[in-house]
Amino acid sequence: MIHKRLIQSAALFILIILIAGCRREEFSWGIKIGDITYSGNVVFLGERELSSLNEITSDQMVFTDKTGEIEKITDKSILVIGISENTPYGSLRKVNSIHSEGNLLTVRTVPALLPDAIKEGKINLKRKLLEKDFRLKFKADGVKIKDTSKSFEGLAVTLDKLSICDDGACNAVIDGAVGITTNIDIGMDFKSNRLTGIVFATTLEKIDEVTLTSTRAFSGASGKVAAEFIHSPIIIDSLVFVAEVKIHCGFKGTASSAITSGVRQDRTISTAARYLSASWSDDRLAHSENFDYITPLVTDAADLKVITGPEITVFLFGIPVQTIKADAYYSVNAQKDNTPSWKLFSGLDGHVTVNNEILGMGQDHILSMVIQASEIASAGGK
Repeated sequence: MIHKRLIQSAALFILIILIAGCRREEFSWGIKIGDITYSGNVVFLGERELSSLNEITSDQMVFTDKTGEIEKITDKSILVIGISENTPYGSLRKVNSIHSEGNLLTVRTVPALLPDAIKEGKINLKRKLLEKDFRLKFKADGVKIKDTSKSFEGLAVTLDKLSICDDGACNAVIDGAVGITTNIDIGMDFKSNRLTGIVFATTLEKIDEVTLTSTRAFSGASGKVAAEFIHSPIIIDSLVFVAEVKIHCGFKGTASSAITSGVRQDRTISTAARYLSASWSDDRLAHSENFDYITPLVTDAADLKVITGPEITVFLFGIPVQTIKADAYYSVNAQKDNTPSWKLFSGLDGHVTVNNEILGMGQDHILSMVIQASEIASAGGK
């Protein structure tokens, strides 16, 4: 009897081992880095491996040496790629196939989703984006970057007769300054290779001090990028975040005569989008504001909107994950025979977009960040 039980126990033990062996690919413990457990098929390519990267395209990587972690790449691998000259934003890729010829290794890839790579854990990115961490990518004529009089810790530009009609249709220029301090708070929760919770919270501190001058009538709509900046990479548990900021300036409307008008708007804006239990909810927009202005000089009718503001994009492995657009504007409405003869309004058009391309959640989620126009001054009034 005892002998028979021993045989049965041994057979059961062998059966368990065989079942576990058949399922070992799906039962992978993963790789723990900080607060994140990556899937077991993730291969990390860092400085050593990327020094052998000879060519990279949207669907292919060619290595000249099989050094370090490169030897671990299979046709089932997810590649978490760090920063190098060829990969300034990092990259997240899924391997389709590999081909080896001598020391050359050609890896065919497709974009991977974040849940492909992350098994369990939390992503927490809280950062104030400061001017010292940005570098200039582009600036238009009429834009100054360094100004010793600035007392603003965020990113700021000075406008010095910036033309907003490059096609010659008008001679309108704007002077002043645009400043933005961005506080981002991104949180994501993962469980069993699923994204179960998301928070994208944003606080903007904005200064838009803009004076428009034109010596003749003009009309239409025009806009341009005054300057563009890129933030130094932010690396959290092998995830590569990079922020880029564009400062937009423009106008829309009509001025029937020469015009000079100027408004300063100081705003603090906070909002958040949250994903939990397979649904989105948005926090109510919170904002505070202060205004100042110069009395418009206008001798005829005007219905003119002057627009300035940032477009902030946060990239994760080179794929947009959050986009913030916050265009402050002021409007001049004037009729020489009316009482009052002119009025000034101010407002903000904006939105926050959670870009789902790398998150694998279907459609983008868009959170409105609109502050309706309100009157701030009028002839003989405020």
